[in-house]
Amino acid sequence: MQLCQLETRKPTRCGWKAIPALALPLIFFSASVSAAQEYNPTAPKTGTGEVQSGIARSMRIPVIDGDDIRFSRLSTAQGLSQTQANEIVQDDQGFMWFGTQYGLDRYDGYEFKVFTQDPARENSLSCVYIHSLFKDRSGSLWVGCDQFLDRFDSLHETFTHYRIDAGEAANYVSQISEDRTGMLWLATGSGLFRLNPDTGQIIHYVHDPAKPSSLGSNQVRCTLEDRTGRFWVAAGENLEEFDRESGRVLSRVRVSDGLRVISFYEDHLGTFWITYITNKSGSHFPC
Repeated sequence: MQLCQLETRKPTRCGWKAIPALALPLIFFSASVSAAQEYNPTAPKTGTGEVQSGIARSMRIPVIDGDDIRFSRLSTAQGLSQTQANEIVQDDQGFMWFGTQYGLDRYDGYEFKVFTQDPARENSLSCVYIHSLFKDRSGSLWVGCDQFLDRFDSLHETFTHYRIDAGEAANYVSQISEDRTGMLWLATGSGLFRLNPDTGQIIHYVHDPAKPSSLGSNQVRCTLEDRTGRFWVAAGENLEEFDRESGRVLSRVRVSDGLRVISFYEDHLGTFWITYITNKSGSHFPC
C-alpha cells in the first residue's frame, strides 16, 4: 500500500462533480449510506426521561470517474515509516501528519520526520500504532494511542500523555472530536470519554443495561456536535443524541439490526449521512 497525494488540475465547485472522489471511501467501507431524515431532532422533549427513537433510511451513492484530479504517490522509499497510513491531519504550520502502524510521520512536502515510541524517553510518543489524529481549534495536535491520548508540543517536539483508563479492558482512542466549549470527546471500544484539555480531567461514560438512557453500547465509533449545538454519538448499531450535562441519551436513531455504525457526517442542509458495516465482518475502520 502506498500513500497518495491528490492534486486538482483546476478549481472545482462543490457539487455532484466533486462528490465521486469523496464518496469512494464510504462506498468501499460500507457499500451503502444512510440518511437520518425520519427522526425530527427539533421535536420537544417529553421531560419523562424516556429516550426518543427513530429509524434511518438507506440509499446508495454512485461512483463516477473524475477527469480533473491526479495522484502522486509517497511510499517508504520517500521516508514514510510504514505503508499503512490510516490517519491524515494538516496542522496550522502546513505540515502534513500521517498516523501509521509504526509511528507518527510529519511531512513538509519534501521529506518525512518520524516520531516513534522510545521507552528511554518519558515524553516520547506513547505507542507504536497510531489509531487517530486530531487538530483542535487552538492548533494542538492530539494522537490516539493504546490506552493513552497524547498531545504534541511543537516547540519542544515532545508529547504529554493522558491515560484513558478503562480497567482491564483493552482500550484505544479510535476517534477524537471537539465541541464548542473546547472539550475533547474520545471514541473507544470501552465507552465514551470526555477530556478537559485545560485541567486534564477525564470522565468516562459507559453502557448500563439497567439504565435505558445510558449509551446503547460501549463500542463507540464516532462523535459529532451538530450545527445546532446538539451532540451525537455513534454507539453500536445506533446514532444517539447525548446530553453532555446529565450524561444521558435523549434520543436514539436505529440504523438497522445486524449493522454497526462506523462514521457519520452532517451536510450543509443538516442531514446526517451514516456509513455502516455488518457486525459479521469484525473489521475496524477509522472515522
